[in-house]
Amino acid sequence: MNTTQSNQTARMNSEQNELRQNQGLFELVLVVIGTVIFPIILLFGFFVVNPREEIVVLRFGKFVRILRNQGICWIHPIGRSLIRIPTRDMTLDIATTTVLERNGNPIQISAVVVYRVEDSYKAALDVESYRTFIDDQAGAVIKRCSSQFPYESSDHSEPCLKVENDEVTRSFISELQEAVNAAGIRVLGVRLNDLTYAPEIAQSMLMRQQALALIDARKTIVEGAVEIVRDAVDRLQKAELHMTDSEREQLISNLLVVICSGERAQPVLQVNSSVHGKR
Repeated sequence: MNTTQSNQTARMNSEQNELRQNQGLFELVLVVIGTVIFPIILLFGFFVVNPREEIVVLRFGKFVRILRNQGICWIHPIGRSLIRIPTRDMTLDIATTTVLERNGNPIQISAVVVYRVEDSYKAALDVESYRTFIDDQAGAVIKRCSSQFPYESSDHSEPCLKVENDEVTRSFISELQEAVNAAGIRVLGVRLNDLTYAPEIAQSMLMRQQALALIDARKTIVEGAVEIVRDAVDRLQKAELHMTDSEREQLISNLLVVICSGERAQPVLQVNSSVHGKR
């Protein structure tokens, strides 16, 4: 059984080699005939390799080589195909899309991707269009990674999209890099360009942010008021201005009301009067 399979494999390889030889001979004949009949066609073999550019050369649909040195080159034009692949840094603008962040809130997000082609063979032959490929993959990765982080977090140690710390950036880059390896692309950076709540919840989230900001402000005011009152009482004691417990409590109450109310204090003068008369 193994001998039969080996014979079949050897016969198939021999047939493929013979076919390739026949194809190569036929291609050579076409090149020679075309050159003899139209010798002026040789002038069309010149082309230029630009800086930061690589050219993948095909002949009759078969890979020949990759040109990396800039300048003028010449390759016989019959059956020749040139695929130009720029190797300079390029940017991809991902349009604004609506996604759900980790807490389930809809947000609108867009991003800018910086990338570079490092394998021209893969970019030219392994995918139909490397630009379309990274565009599609980047949109999917942005949606998937955005769902792993909250829009904002009260815990400063927790990564969130609004702050866009190193952990969030690394997550975007690593996910996208894994997705575009097939196209020979290296991802240099991903930056969020637009990040807002979706219109349907924007007003509610704004009210929530205002309420949280008001609470934080009140906490700060109360903490400051306590420090001011403590300092005032200590200074009065050091100045030997003795007060009874009820007077101290009244002073503390008045100071806290004045400081925490956020309104201008209204002075009140207490007047004690007594009426003496005889019948």
